Amino acid sequence: MAGTFEEGEGGREGGRGGPKTQGLWSHKWACVRVCMGVPLMLPLDGCESVVSSTSFAQTEVTPDWTPSSLLLSLPPPPIPPPNNSGSTFGNKGAWAAAVAAVDPAEGTKVEKERSWRQQYTKYIVKQVQLGLKSPKNAVSIAQGGLDYCYQNFEFIRDGQTYKLGEALEKFGGSHAFETGVIKGDGKLPKFGPECQVPYQKKVLKGEALKAQLDKWASYGTIEPSARDAISYLVDNPNVLDLSDKYFVLLGAGSAMGPFLTLLSLGANIIAIDLDRQGIWERLIRETRNSPGTLIFPLKKKQSTLKSDADIAAQAGGNLFTDTPEIRAWLMGVEKGKDFVVGAYAYLDGELHVKVSLAMDAIIRDLTRVRKATPAYLCTPTDVHVITKEAHDAAEKEFKKINFTNVVSKLSPFALPGTGYLVKNALPPVKAEDGEELYLVDGIVGRQGPNYALAKRIQHWRAVVAREVDKVNVSSNIAPSTATVSVTSNKLFALAYQGFHFFAPLEVFQQETSNAVMAAMLIHDIRNPKVPSNPKNKLRNPLELFTYGSLHGGVWRMAYKIDSIGEPAAFLYLFTTPLGMMVVVAFWAVVIGLIKQYAGF
Repeated sequence: MAGTFEEGEGGREGGRGGPKTQGLWSHKWACVRVCMGVPLMLPLDGCESVVSSTSFAQTEVTPDWTPSSLLLSLPPPPIPPPNNSGSTFGNKGAWAAAVAAVDPAEGTKVEKERSWRQQYTKYIVKQVQLGLKSPKNAVSIAQGGLDYCYQNFEFIRDGQTYKLGEALEKFGGSHAFETGVIKGDGKLPKFGPECQVPYQKKVLKGEALKAQLDKWASYGTIEPSARDAISYLVDNPNVLDLSDKYFVLLGAGSAMGPFLTLLSLGANIIAIDLDRQGIWERLIRETRNSPGTLIFPLKKKQSTLKSDADIAAQAGGNLFTDTPEIRAWLMGVEKGKDFVVGAYAYLDGELHVKVSLAMDAIIRDLTRVRKATPAYLCTPTDVHVITKEAHDAAEKEFKKINFTNVVSKLSPFALPGTGYLVKNALPPVKAEDGEELYLVDGIVGRQGPNYALAKRIQHWRAVVAREVDKVNVSSNIAPSTATVSVTSNKLFALAYQGFHFFAPLEVFQQETSNAVMAAMLIHDIRNPKVPSNPKNKLRNPLELFTYGSLHGGVWRMAYKIDSIGEPAAFLYLFTTPLGMMVVVAFWAVVIGLIKQYAGF
């Protein structure tokens, strides 16, 4: 099983790999591309074709390491898959272990599912429903899923295989990194920074920004709690000076991350990204022009390096090969400072699971030992706990008699069994204490089970960090974002053009998404009344993802987001002059044929 990729059911893009590679991680999961077909919502954390954590620009980058050495050593399953291989088997194991922590029978159902790639979404919904039964259930599921990953993923170095936890202890006690520091030459504004959001070719601030936040919240594009969070920054600009804060950014150069925003506010950024000179030249250049400070791992002492180019050539580390050493360096850097540690690295397909677990290994120990605040960008295309108000709004949209509902329901998309135009509002879950809790199924099936697991690992860690480690957590849902890589795909572009027909959907531009999500992060660490603070009570730990959501309308629309891609493209084409001509011509032919055969 070691060192190869083998194709499993549903993993049509899985490749064949070579032997074990030193220091890398591998498993035998076939690669399932995240951006597969329409419909698709692009979450803020990125749905790029390859690594987005290597550049501010949205360029495709081929990793310079061989993704073939994170082994997934699995216990004997009840029903072994053919050749004991494939993405289906590995992915199911994590989900089965998580849910089996509270319902062994449900875990067995997951293990026995033979069409995992086609059926996985319903098991995620069921897992969240079980988690909502009680706070204990939510924590047990999260811990069960994480334990499975740490007990089954293995780290290979010098031809030796170790369990992930063992590798962190064996190789993480020391490191060879030096510490580099670059201080920016910029200054904060004389009267302090203020909250600003670029939107539709304007930069909104003050009352204009608050008015737009009200508009989004009233329409249903964001939750009122997100409006209130960003308004808090507008009303309290003193909290925007981040010169006293330290942010660890895993994947610091990600186009979707908060690097530039935090720098502009004077933050101290401890950056982790690939050891590529081009990446670090950009990071250093941006830092020089800002009031912020950049702290980073170096292979040589900074005093021996004469220029920024020399420093960039020696900076960085690989989250896959250097996981234990990066962890050890972070444990010792800037001792005594409170950290916020954000997971922003992103890779395509099954590699996303690997990088999520690599980041989790670092975040886990920073939260436990240094009481760091973990930070994540959640995708709206997942199963989330929502408010009753959001649920009722979705019900109301479904019952409206409007252009979208009438045209959609008269189209072939409304035929039973097509999978299109599926009602969004779901029945509530009745918890053990009698409370009714609501959820939304925002999963886009074609994103694949690897994407779902990568994001769920972050959910699980956020729950455990808040409930067990008792640290504050920033884990907000980001809006769908129109990036170059998505809008260059004609099918995606057509669907995005038609999303506005399905109120209250809105696709955000990248600069708007970056600004609002950075604002949410700052709010979470500055406002002690934030629900993510463990000192503030939640009915269920999964409500951590309810507050401050900028879901882009996914929670409050009439139909499930996975069921509107083609209808959205159809509606867009239907309303163009050419589209209307085609429709008129089509019905003219149909009426002509009816007259001919009816003898009119």
